[in-house]
Amino acid sequence: MVTEREKVLRIRQIAKVGMLDTFACQTGEGEEVVGFIDDQKKKLRELSLRTVLKIADLRKSFPNNWKEMAEVTVMKTGRYAA
Repeated sequence: MVTEREKVLRIRQIAKVGMLDTFACQTGEGEEVVGFIDDQKKKLRELSLRTVLKIADLRKSFPNNWKEMAEVTVMKTGRYAA
């Protein structure tokens, strides 16, 4: 997997087979996390399955502001942002 597209496709594939089940994601929450990752892939420090798990954990822990938490914890900041 070299391109961002290939990585996102692999993330979607793994998420569909239950990767996010340990986070007790309700219907649609897992897809919301994966969609967020796809939308923000250029801004993420790392595009990996580990990042998916981090963001899913943020989604579970901070249901009202998990996107803001993700911006602070897993995204590039300042002059390094895309």
